[in-house]
Amino acid sequence: MDAKSIQQLKVFTEACKANPAILHDSNLAFFKEYLESLGATVPKPEKKAESPKKEEPKPSHTPAPEPTPEPMAEESSDEEVVELDNTGVLPEADTLLDLPMGDPDKQPTEEEMEKSNDIRGQAMGAMSDGNLDEAIKLFGEALECNPHSAVLYAKRAQLLLRQQKPTNVIRDTERALKLNPNNALAHKCQGKAYRLLGKWEESSHALEAGQKCDYDDDTQELLKTIVKPNAEKLRLARMKKESSKREKEHKEKVERIRAAKEARQKAYEEEKARADSESDGMPGGMPGGMGGLFDDPEIAVLLQDPEVVQAMAAIQKNPAAMMQYMNNPKIMKVIQKLQGKFGGAGMGGMPGGMGGMAGGMGGIHSLNHVEIYLKHLLIVVRCCNDIVPLNNSFSFSLNH
Repeated sequence: MDAKSIQQLKVFTEACKANPAILHDSNLAFFKEYLESLGATVPKPEKKAESPKKEEPKPSHTPAPEPTPEPMAEESSDEEVVELDNTGVLPEADTLLDLPMGDPDKQPTEEEMEKSNDIRGQAMGAMSDGNLDEAIKLFGEALECNPHSAVLYAKRAQLLLRQQKPTNVIRDTERALKLNPNNALAHKCQGKAYRLLGKWEESSHALEAGQKCDYDDDTQELLKTIVKPNAEKLRLARMKKESSKREKEHKEKVERIRAAKEARQKAYEEEKARADSESDGMPGGMPGGMGGLFDDPEIAVLLQDPEVVQAMAAIQKNPAAMMQYMNNPKIMKVIQKLQGKFGGAGMGGMPGGMGGMAGGMGGIHSLNHVEIYLKHLLIVVRCCNDIVPLNNSFSFSLNH
């Protein structure tokens, strides 16, 4: 090694002592790994606090964690009180009675049907006499004989309604409407039962269905004065509540999107600051002329050739692609020049290869180009020996 190379190595060594972050430069990774293989410990780079620059955010390669949205102002948990006319509503619901419901799977005989009709007549008589309990009992016996009569269920429901037993009325009317959906008495008894329970929307629906089957003025008056106004108030209150819920969900979604956007921006800025601090290690940017590599005007000219740059980029992505350039004299000349500059060095010749550290980068016209070219050249140099050694005189190794 000549005196000039030793002096340049000393300059580089002093620069490393003054700023060890130089060794974290990606282009000197091979030298850092060599030092660590000898047992040396390279200090971690210090991050510099930088004021964020106003730039368009770029997507971060590392996905930002989903942020926790900021708590929104809590809305009132109390539901809106709807003023209703609860005239006639029972203070509490009745309990189901143990009444005969009949076997729905039973197929009554003619004798059973005749018996059912006879008992029905007795029940109607008891109802006319005002003996409601007896009438309810007789209708139950008639249903045991013929469980497929919607009229029997509807008539018993009518009596249960007069006794203000709405839960039992609803059970009988549901069975009646299953047998005959157009039974007006069943619809109306069911609507009035729901009214006793304060279920205004269900009451309105049932009474309107009964009016379509058989209109009467009394039912219409009940609908118009009490049931429908209450049902409409409840409907509007429910729609308002649903609208508020959708609005709240929309606000929460917007807040999540905003928080996620801020988190991504923060992650981008932190990543950028880290990258900037790592690339800020070398005084004056890249080290010197790498052994006078770019002092060779022929190499400098070749490295301005788009074909050469494209070839090196291709080889960088896929070293095996070098095979296709074996017959390209321009590309092979660059490779021979590179091997000539680094020939026989190995890691032991690193100072020779690093000669010119303090110097410039020769014919390369910008730091960015130097970094790009150097990256490509190092890959090509490695490939020269690993894939297609040109000749023994130029053989070398950069394994580290």
